[in-house]
Amino acid sequence: MQRKLLIIIGLMGCVLITFAQKKKKNNNETTAAKADTSINYKEVGAPMPPLRALHMQNKSGSGELYTTKDMPAKKNVLVMMYNPTCGHCQEETIDIAKHLDAFKNTEVLLLADTVMKEYIDFFHSSTKVFDYPEIKMLLDHSGFIKHTFTYTSLPQINIYNKERKLVRIFSGDTPIDSLKPYIQ
Repeated sequence: MQRKLLIIIGLMGCVLITFAQKKKKNNNETTAAKADTSINYKEVGAPMPPLRALHMQNKSGSGELYTTKDMPAKKNVLVMMYNPTCGHCQEETIDIAKHLDAFKNTEVLLLADTVMKEYIDFFHSSTKVFDYPEIKMLLDHSGFIKHTFTYTSLPQINIYNKERKLVRIFSGDTPIDSLKPYIQ
């Protein structure tokens, strides 16, 4: 009886140690991309919050990690927060794709919440976005959307300059001509 009790206690100890190590690893990974809650990231001039996202590179849903560190240093950044089922978001993406030459000095990121992953194929079938490697389609894993979305309408486009400071927020349908002064 005592031997069985010792074995059970030993196994429980192993499980607890494994769980604690896994939790510590997850905490270390998430703190690397945590935003400073004292900053209002929705104000013009605010720094861009840390970005940690899954880069959806094809219809199979596979992707790799994409972070703020992966952004080209000498380019502006356009982050379009979107819902893959939103018609306005699809139209904006198609319009951006048609005018990619205007975005040569701008990193173009489409950012959706992770719960939207199942709709990525639908979005691609509507926009053919995977045909444009210049446009990075990402799923947010850092709370970027939570810190920057103004909850007015979709899509929301945030434009950051080379210093990663917020220059302008656009909500809803945005003509390319309105974006041009901020992306060149």
